Amino acid sequence: MTAPLLAPALKQGDTIAFLSPSARFNNEFPLFVSRATTLLKHKGYKVLPIYDPESKEDDNDDIQGSIATRLSEIRSAFTNPSIQAIICTVGGTTFTELVPHLLADKELQDHIRKNPKIVIGYSDISGLHWFLHATTGLRTFYGPGIIPELGLPDNVNDHPDGPLAFCLDNLLKVIERPVAAVGLGNVSRSKSFYPRPMSLFTEPSKTALPETAPSPHWVWLRQGQCTGRLFGGCLTVVARLGGIRGIAPDWKGRIVFLETALGDGGDMEKGNPIERVRAGFADLIAQGVFDEAAGLVIGRPFGYNSEERRRQYMDIIRGLFCKEGSLSANKNPFPILFGVDIGHTIPMVTLPFDTLAVLDSEQDRFAILESAVC
Repeated sequence: MTAPLLAPALKQGDTIAFLSPSARFNNEFPLFVSRATTLLKHKGYKVLPIYDPESKEDDNDDIQGSIATRLSEIRSAFTNPSIQAIICTVGGTTFTELVPHLLADKELQDHIRKNPKIVIGYSDISGLHWFLHATTGLRTFYGPGIIPELGLPDNVNDHPDGPLAFCLDNLLKVIERPVAAVGLGNVSRSKSFYPRPMSLFTEPSKTALPETAPSPHWVWLRQGQCTGRLFGGCLTVVARLGGIRGIAPDWKGRIVFLETALGDGGDMEKGNPIERVRAGFADLIAQGVFDEAAGLVIGRPFGYNSEERRRQYMDIIRGLFCKEGSLSANKNPFPILFGVDIGHTIPMVTLPFDTLAVLDSEQDRFAILESAVC
C-alpha cells in the first residue's frame, strides 16, 4: 500500500488552478468561472485557469486530440511550482480516457510525490482521486467544483447561511489548516439545499438563485459504530472504476461514501433512475466492495427530493443490505448513514479521501479524526 502523502495547507496568497480533466464547459459557462475567480480572490488567493480556449467539450472527430489536450493541462497544473491547489471545474464522463496514459507517466507520478498539491473535485473526478491515491498516496478532496458550486450567483456576505457559504466554509475548513489530534471533527449538516439547482445551467446569466428547501435529516438505515478510512465517489463512476486494476483500492476496513448524479441524458430533475441506483449498488456488492467494509455513507441523492422518492431510494439500500437473506446483514452488518451533503447536491461538504473517520448511530455522529493537509 502506498504511504499517505499530505499536501501543504493552503495559505493567503497561494495560487489555485482551475482544471477541466473531463467535461469542457469553460467556454459555455464563463460567468461561473468569473464568479468563482472573484470569490476566491476575495478570500486572498490567486487564481489560474488552465484551459485551452480552442478545445471542445465533446469532439468525436478528434478524441485523441482531446485526450492530449487534457493530459497536457494536467501536467501543467501539477508541475507548475507556482500552483498550490487544483479545483476541477466540473465532472463529466470522459476521465477514464486519460487513465492508461496517466498510469504510464511515471515521471509525473514521481513529480507529484515530491511536490504534493491539494486536489478538489467530484463526480467523474472520482477517477482522478483514485489515480492519485493509488500511484502517489496523495490525500485529495471530494468537494465542490467551479461549475456550478463555487460559481453560484451569490454573495456570501449577503447570504452567510446560504448554500454557497456552506460549500466554501466546509472547503476552506479542510484545506486551509492542519488540526490537532482530535481531527477535523463532526461533518457539517446544511440547513437548506437547492432541490432544483440545474436551473442554473438552463439560464446561466440569471442572477436569481433557485428556491431553497429545508435539508432532510440524516437517516441511519442500520445502527452501529465503526472507524475506518474514507473512500468512494460517485456511484456509477465507482462501479466503472472498480475494473481498473491500476487504481482500484483495497476496501477492507473502509468507510465507503457514495452519492448519485443526474439522470440519464443529463436529466435535470429526477436524478439517476431507481433501477440504475439498484444496479449500481448491486454491482459494488458483487465486486466485493462491502465484504469487509467498516461502514457506508450515502449522500443526499440528486433529484430524490420528496419523502416518497427518498423512501424509494432508501428501500433499495435496505433491500440489498439490511433485509434477511442479504450477505451484508448476515456477515458484515456495518452501520449505514443516509442523506449527508455529498456530491451532486448544493450545498455539499468536502470529504478528504483516506482520512480516518467514525460513524456512531447512538451519538448520531459522523466525524473525521485526522487532518488532510500538513
